[in-house]
Amino acid sequence: MPAVLSSSTTTPRVLVTGANGYIGMWVIRTLLEDGYAEGAFDEAVKNVVAIEHTASPLSATTDDPNELINPAVNGTLGVLKSTLKFGTNVKRVVITSSCAAIARDIAHSPDKPTHIFTERDWADQSVDIVRKDGRKAPFMAKYRASKCLAEKAAWKFVEDHKAEIAWDLVTLQPPFVLGPPLQEVTSPASLNTSLAMLYDSLFREKSDEVLKANYSYAHVRDVALAHVKALQVAEAAGERFITSAGGTTWQETRHVVHTINPSLYTSGVLPRGNSTLEFKLVSLYDGSKSRKILGLEYATLEDILTDVLSDFEARGWTKCKD
Repeated sequence: MPAVLSSSTTTPRVLVTGANGYIGMWVIRTLLEDGYAEGAFDEAVKNVVAIEHTASPLSATTDDPNELINPAVNGTLGVLKSTLKFGTNVKRVVITSSCAAIARDIAHSPDKPTHIFTERDWADQSVDIVRKDGRKAPFMAKYRASKCLAEKAAWKFVEDHKAEIAWDLVTLQPPFVLGPPLQEVTSPASLNTSLAMLYDSLFREKSDEVLKANYSYAHVRDVALAHVKALQVAEAAGERFITSAGGTTWQETRHVVHTINPSLYTSGVLPRGNSTLEFKLVSLYDGSKSRKILGLEYATLEDILTDVLSDFEARGWTKCKD
Protein backbone atom coordinates (compact mmCIF):
# COMPACT_ATOMS: atom_id res chain seq x y z
CA MET A 1 0.00 0.00 0.00
CA PRO A 2 1.39 3.45 -0.88
CA ALA A 3 2.38 5.77 1.93
CA VAL A 4 -0.04 8.49 3.02
CA LEU A 5 1.82 11.72 2.33
CA SER A 6 0.91 15.35 2.86
CA SER A 7 1.79 17.88 0.17
CA SER A 8 1.65 21.59 -0.60
CA THR A 9 -1.17 21.11 -3.13
CA THR A 10 -3.50 18.81 -1.22
CA THR A 11 -4.75 18.77 2.36
CA PRO A 12 -5.48 15.14 3.25
CA ARG A 13 -7.60 14.55 6.31
CA VAL A 14 -6.57 12.14 9.03
CA LEU A 15 -9.05 10.91 11.63
CA VAL A 16 -7.53 10.79 15.13
CA THR A 17 -9.54 9.08 17.87
CA GLY A 18 -8.82 9.87 21.50
CA ALA A 19 -7.78 13.36 20.43
CA ASN A 20 -8.20 14.83 23.91
CA GLY A 21 -5.74 12.33 25.36
CA TYR A 22 -2.04 12.77 26.08
CA ILE A 23 -0.68 10.93 23.02
CA GLY A 24 -3.63 11.88 20.82
CA MET A 25 -3.08 15.62 21.24
CA TRP A 26 0.61 15.26 20.39
CA VAL A 27 -0.27 13.16 17.32
CA ILE A 28 -2.65 15.88 16.11
CA ARG A 29 -0.09 18.62 16.71
CA THR A 30 2.57 16.67 14.79
CA LEU A 31 0.18 15.89 11.92
CA LEU A 32 -0.83 19.56 11.59
CA GLU A 33 2.80 20.66 11.64
CA ASP A 34 3.46 18.19 8.84
CA GLY A 35 0.72 19.50 6.56
CA TYR A 36 -2.39 17.45 7.32
CA ALA A 37 -5.67 19.35 7.74
CA GLU A 38 -8.27 19.75 10.47
CA GLY A 39 -11.89 18.71 10.15
CA ALA A 40 -11.50 14.95 9.96
CA PHE A 41 -14.27 14.33 12.47
CA ASP A 42 -16.90 16.14 10.37
CA GLU A 43 -17.69 13.06 8.36
CA ALA A 44 -15.93 10.53 10.62
CA VAL A 45 -14.22 7.99 8.39
CA LYS A 46 -15.69 9.40 5.19
CA ASN A 47 -13.25 11.45 3.12
CA VAL A 48 -10.24 10.66 5.30
CA VAL A 49 -7.12 9.04 3.88
CA ALA A 50 -5.90 7.58 7.15
CA ILE A 51 -6.99 6.85 10.71
CA GLU A 52 -4.95 7.15 13.91
CA HIS A 53 -6.79 5.21 16.62
CA THR A 54 -5.28 6.32 19.95
CA ALA A 55 -8.31 5.95 22.23
CA SER A 56 -8.31 3.21 24.87
CA PRO A 57 -9.20 3.17 28.58
CA LEU A 58 -6.58 2.78 31.28
CA SER A 59 -8.40 3.20 34.59
CA ALA A 60 -11.32 1.17 35.89
CA THR A 61 -13.88 2.16 38.50
CA THR A 62 -14.55 -1.46 39.47
CA ASP A 63 -12.49 -4.61 39.65
CA ASP A 64 -14.32 -6.07 36.65
CA PRO A 65 -11.69 -6.78 33.94
CA ASN A 66 -14.35 -6.34 31.27
CA GLU A 67 -14.48 -2.64 32.13
CA LEU A 68 -11.05 -2.41 30.53
CA ILE A 69 -11.25 -5.20 27.96
CA ASN A 70 -14.63 -4.53 26.35
CA PRO A 71 -14.09 -0.81 25.57
CA ALA A 72 -10.58 -1.52 24.25
CA VAL A 73 -11.66 -4.38 21.98
CA ASN A 74 -15.03 -2.94 20.92
CA GLY A 75 -13.61 0.55 20.36
CA THR A 76 -10.90 -0.82 18.10
CA LEU A 77 -13.28 -3.07 16.18
CA GLY A 78 -15.80 -0.23 15.90
CA VAL A 79 -13.28 1.95 14.09
CA LEU A 80 -12.29 -0.88 11.76
CA LYS A 81 -15.90 -1.83 11.00
CA SER A 82 -16.74 1.79 10.13
CA THR A 83 -13.66 1.95 7.96
CA LEU A 84 -14.69 -1.23 6.15
CA LYS A 85 -18.16 0.18 5.46
CA PHE A 86 -17.51 3.84 4.76
CA GLY A 87 -13.77 4.49 4.55
CA THR A 88 -13.56 4.34 0.78
CA ASN A 89 -10.60 6.74 0.68
CA VAL A 90 -8.68 5.27 3.61
CA LYS A 91 -5.24 3.93 2.77
CA ARG A 92 -3.91 3.13 6.21
CA VAL A 93 -5.08 2.66 9.82
CA VAL A 94 -2.57 3.16 12.62
CA ILE A 95 -3.56 1.83 16.03
CA THR A 96 -1.87 2.86 19.27
CA SER A 97 -1.39 -0.39 21.12
CA SER A 98 1.12 -0.61 23.97
CA CYS A 99 4.15 -2.45 25.24
CA ALA A 100 1.56 -3.84 27.65
CA ALA A 101 0.29 -5.93 24.72
CA ILE A 102 3.76 -7.47 24.53
CA ALA A 103 4.87 -7.72 28.16
CA ARG A 104 4.85 -10.77 30.34
CA ASP A 105 6.20 -11.41 33.80
CA ILE A 106 9.77 -12.67 33.79
CA ALA A 107 11.22 -14.80 36.58
CA HIS A 108 14.26 -12.75 37.58
CA SER A 109 17.35 -13.79 39.44
CA PRO A 110 20.78 -12.13 39.71
CA ASP A 111 22.37 -14.66 37.38
CA LYS A 112 19.79 -14.32 34.59
CA PRO A 113 20.47 -11.98 31.67
CA THR A 114 18.19 -9.11 30.72
CA HIS A 115 15.11 -10.25 28.85
CA ILE A 116 14.56 -8.40 25.58
CA PHE A 117 10.98 -8.11 24.28
CA THR A 118 10.40 -7.75 20.54
CA GLU A 119 7.39 -7.32 18.25
CA ARG A 120 7.09 -11.11 18.14
CA ASP A 121 5.98 -11.20 21.79
CA TRP A 122 2.41 -11.06 23.11
CA ALA A 123 0.97 -10.65 26.62
CA ASP A 124 -0.87 -13.97 26.43
CA GLN A 125 0.21 -14.74 29.98
CA SER A 126 -1.91 -11.83 31.28
CA VAL A 127 -4.89 -12.94 29.21
CA ASP A 128 -4.64 -16.39 30.81
CA ILE A 129 -4.38 -14.87 34.30
CA VAL A 130 -7.49 -12.73 33.77
CA ARG A 131 -9.46 -15.65 32.36
CA LYS A 132 -8.48 -17.74 35.37
CA ASP A 133 -8.74 -15.18 38.19
CA GLY A 134 -11.27 -12.68 36.84
CA ARG A 135 -11.88 -9.83 39.26
CA LYS A 136 -9.09 -11.11 41.52
CA ALA A 137 -6.44 -10.66 38.83
CA PRO A 138 -3.91 -7.82 39.35
CA PHE A 139 -4.83 -4.54 37.67
CA MET A 140 -1.81 -4.62 35.36
CA ALA A 141 -2.76 -8.11 34.18
CA LYS A 142 -6.20 -6.75 33.29
CA TYR A 143 -4.68 -3.78 31.47
CA ARG A 144 -2.19 -5.94 29.58
CA ALA A 145 -4.99 -8.33 28.64
CA SER A 146 -7.10 -5.43 27.31
CA LYS A 147 -4.28 -4.15 25.10
CA CYS A 148 -3.31 -7.62 23.91
CA LEU A 149 -6.88 -8.66 23.07
CA ALA A 150 -7.67 -5.34 21.36
CA GLU A 151 -4.60 -5.52 19.14
CA LYS A 152 -5.11 -9.19 18.31
CA ALA A 153 -8.73 -8.40 17.42
CA ALA A 154 -7.50 -5.73 15.00
CA TRP A 155 -5.09 -8.07 13.22
CA LYS A 156 -7.75 -10.80 13.04
CA PHE A 157 -10.26 -8.34 11.57
CA VAL A 158 -7.83 -7.36 8.83
CA GLU A 159 -7.05 -11.00 8.09
CA ASP A 160 -10.74 -11.95 8.00
CA HIS A 161 -11.59 -9.09 5.63
CA LYS A 162 -8.44 -8.94 3.52
CA ALA A 163 -10.41 -9.60 0.33
CA GLU A 164 -12.67 -6.60 1.04
CA ILE A 165 -10.37 -3.87 2.30
CA ALA A 166 -8.14 -1.56 0.31
CA TRP A 167 -6.20 -0.26 3.32
CA ASP A 168 -3.50 -1.69 5.52
CA LEU A 169 -2.87 -1.76 9.26
CA VAL A 170 0.07 -0.63 11.41
CA THR A 171 0.22 -0.93 15.19
CA LEU A 172 2.53 0.94 17.56
CA GLN A 173 3.62 -0.31 20.98
CA PRO A 174 4.84 2.58 23.15
CA PRO A 175 6.20 2.03 26.68
CA PHE A 176 5.95 4.73 29.38
CA VAL A 177 5.35 7.89 27.37
CA LEU A 178 6.83 10.99 29.02
CA GLY A 179 7.06 14.66 28.11
CA PRO A 180 5.14 17.91 28.55
CA PRO A 181 1.35 17.48 28.28
CA LEU A 182 -0.63 19.49 25.74
CA GLN A 183 -4.00 18.72 27.31
CA GLU A 184 -5.29 20.90 30.16
CA VAL A 185 -3.55 20.00 33.42
CA THR A 186 -4.49 21.94 36.55
CA SER A 187 -2.55 19.96 39.16
CA PRO A 188 -0.36 16.84 39.48
CA ALA A 189 -3.55 14.92 40.25
CA SER A 190 -4.83 15.62 36.73
CA LEU A 191 -1.75 14.26 34.94
CA ASN A 192 -2.15 11.29 32.63
CA THR A 193 -1.12 7.92 34.01
CA SER A 194 2.53 7.73 32.88
CA LEU A 195 3.35 11.31 33.91
CA ALA A 196 1.48 10.84 37.18
CA MET A 197 3.63 7.79 37.94
CA LEU A 198 6.79 9.74 37.11
CA TYR A 199 5.70 12.63 39.33
CA ASP A 200 4.88 10.24 42.15
CA SER A 201 8.17 8.39 41.79
CA LEU A 202 10.16 11.64 41.97
CA PHE A 203 8.26 13.57 44.62
CA ARG A 204 7.35 10.80 47.09
CA GLU A 205 9.49 8.59 49.30
CA LYS A 206 9.68 5.07 47.88
CA SER A 207 10.89 1.72 49.11
CA ASP A 208 14.02 0.15 47.68
CA GLU A 209 11.86 -2.44 45.97
CA VAL A 210 9.99 0.25 44.06
CA LEU A 211 13.16 2.20 43.28
CA LYS A 212 14.75 -0.92 41.76
CA ALA A 213 11.77 -1.55 39.47
CA ASN A 214 12.35 -1.32 35.71
CA TYR A 215 10.43 0.66 33.15
CA SER A 216 10.97 1.59 29.51
CA TYR A 217 10.38 5.08 28.18
CA ALA A 218 9.96 7.32 25.15
CA HIS A 219 9.40 11.04 24.65
CA VAL A 220 5.79 11.81 23.75
CA ARG A 221 7.09 13.89 20.83
CA ASP A 222 8.84 10.82 19.41
CA VAL A 223 5.76 8.65 19.86
CA ALA A 224 3.66 11.28 18.05
CA LEU A 225 6.21 11.37 15.24
CA ALA A 226 6.07 7.58 15.03
CA HIS A 227 2.35 7.87 14.31
CA VAL A 228 3.03 10.24 11.44
CA LYS A 229 5.92 8.16 10.08
CA ALA A 230 3.67 5.10 10.25
CA LEU A 231 1.47 6.84 7.67
CA GLN A 232 4.29 8.07 5.47
CA VAL A 233 6.57 5.03 5.21
CA ALA A 234 5.26 2.47 2.72
CA GLU A 235 7.29 -0.33 4.31
CA ALA A 236 5.41 0.13 7.59
CA ALA A 237 2.35 -1.62 6.16
CA GLY A 238 1.27 -4.66 8.14
CA GLU A 239 3.90 -4.20 10.83
CA ARG A 240 4.06 -3.82 14.61
CA PHE A 241 6.54 -1.27 15.99
CA ILE A 242 7.86 -0.97 19.51
CA THR A 243 8.49 2.77 20.05
CA SER A 244 10.86 2.57 23.00
CA ALA A 245 13.98 4.67 23.52
CA GLY A 246 15.43 2.53 26.30
CA GLY A 247 14.96 1.29 29.82
CA THR A 248 15.90 2.35 33.33
CA THR A 249 14.90 2.12 36.99
CA TRP A 250 13.11 4.66 39.17
CA GLN A 251 16.25 5.19 41.25
CA GLU A 252 18.34 5.76 38.12
CA THR A 253 15.70 8.28 37.07
CA ARG A 254 16.43 10.17 40.29
CA HIS A 255 20.14 10.06 39.50
CA VAL A 256 19.51 11.62 36.09
CA VAL A 257 17.31 14.33 37.58
CA HIS A 258 20.07 15.02 40.10
CA THR A 259 22.54 15.64 37.28
CA ILE A 260 20.06 17.96 35.58
CA ASN A 261 19.14 20.00 38.65
CA PRO A 262 20.84 18.98 41.91
CA SER A 263 19.19 21.89 43.74
CA LEU A 264 15.90 20.02 43.65
CA TYR A 265 17.46 17.57 46.10
CA THR A 266 19.60 19.92 48.17
CA SER A 267 16.57 22.18 48.68
CA GLY A 268 14.46 19.28 49.85
CA VAL A 269 11.92 19.45 47.01
CA LEU A 270 12.69 15.88 45.92
CA PRO A 271 13.68 12.87 48.06
CA ARG A 272 17.03 11.36 47.04
CA GLY A 273 15.99 7.74 47.46
CA ASN A 274 18.79 5.20 47.87
CA SER A 275 21.82 6.24 45.85
CA THR A 276 23.61 2.98 46.67
CA LEU A 277 21.13 0.79 44.80
CA GLU A 278 22.64 -1.08 41.87
CA PHE A 279 21.32 -0.04 38.46
CA LYS A 280 20.16 -3.31 36.92
CA LEU A 281 17.83 -3.79 33.96
CA VAL A 282 16.04 -7.12 33.91
CA SER A 283 13.65 -6.40 31.02
CA LEU A 284 13.81 -4.15 27.99
CA TYR A 285 11.84 -3.46 24.81
CA ASP A 286 13.75 -3.55 21.53
CA GLY A 287 12.97 -0.38 19.56
CA SER A 288 15.43 -1.09 16.73
CA LYS A 289 12.75 -1.96 14.19
CA SER A 290 11.12 1.48 14.56
CA ARG A 291 14.53 3.11 14.22
CA LYS A 292 15.31 1.17 11.05
CA ILE A 293 11.99 1.30 9.19
CA LEU A 294 10.39 4.48 10.53
CA GLY A 295 13.71 6.32 10.82
CA LEU A 296 13.11 7.42 14.40
CA GLU A 297 15.84 8.95 16.52
CA TYR A 298 14.76 8.84 20.13
CA ALA A 299 15.35 11.49 22.76
CA THR A 300 17.56 10.41 25.65
CA LEU A 301 16.24 9.99 29.18
CA GLU A 302 18.10 13.16 30.16
CA ASP A 303 16.41 15.09 27.35
CA ILE A 304 13.00 13.73 28.33
CA LEU A 305 13.43 14.56 32.01
CA THR A 306 14.76 18.03 31.18
CA ASP A 307 11.59 18.76 29.21
CA VAL A 308 9.35 17.34 31.93
CA LEU A 309 11.09 19.24 34.72
CA SER A 310 10.86 22.47 32.72
CA ASP A 311 7.14 21.91 32.37
CA PHE A 312 6.72 21.10 36.06
CA GLU A 313 8.74 24.19 36.96
CA ALA A 314 6.56 26.39 34.73
CA ARG A 315 3.53 25.07 36.59
CA GLY A 316 5.11 25.94 39.94
CA TRP A 317 5.40 22.33 41.09
CA THR A 318 9.14 22.33 41.87
CA LYS A 319 9.18 25.12 44.43
CA CYS A 320 10.64 24.32 47.84
CA LYS A 321 7.92 23.43 50.35
CA ASP A 322 8.31 25.53 53.50
